[in-house]
Amino acid sequence: MKLLLKSRRAWFVAAALGAAVLLHGVAAINLRLHHEENSLRVTAPHLHFLSGHPLERLKNGASVLYSVQLALSTDQFTTIERRAVERFVVSYDIWEEKFSIVRIGQTKATVSHLDAAAAENWVTAKVALPTRGLSNEAKYWVRLDMRAEEPKDPTALLTQPPIAVARLVELFSQTRKHDPDRWTTEQGPFRFADLKP
Repeated sequence: MKLLLKSRRAWFVAAALGAAVLLHGVAAINLRLHHEENSLRVTAPHLHFLSGHPLERLKNGASVLYSVQLALSTDQFTTIERRAVERFVVSYDIWEEKFSIVRIGQTKATVSHLDAAAAENWVTAKVALPTRGLSNEAKYWVRLDMRAEEPKDPTALLTQPPIAVARLVELFSQTRKHDPDRWTTEQGPFRFADLKP
């Protein structure tokens, strides 16, 4: 009887572990890829960066600067084939409980009166990776990397020249352990031939 109970227990533990691994694998697929007019765009419905410490800062009246990088690789990020980097200043209206966003850099854009989900979607939708000249049949991996910073002077960001791409690449290359204000998610391998617009 004890042997039977032990074997049942072992079976249930094995089944639970298998289910956990399967669910973890499904949950890890956070990016949806869209290939349109020589550019790759992503949506990340499970990536909630308007949360935690940055959200607390926003609700206390501070603006938060988000730097976003979309990178493409053919070898699981040993090397980077292409990258796109954008920066966004996010603010929060405590009376309306809505977010406003300004994209800074070469092509400025603004939006306001968004709830958290719509604001997160707007930011990721504004980052486009050029794909002209890439193979439709090769296998690629894509990574979305985001960092939250507290700008010292948010109004100065809107008038300063764009930050050098080299400086942003350096920023994303730094790895800090237990960084609560950084989010990264990957997808791959995939072929452009298999993507829908």
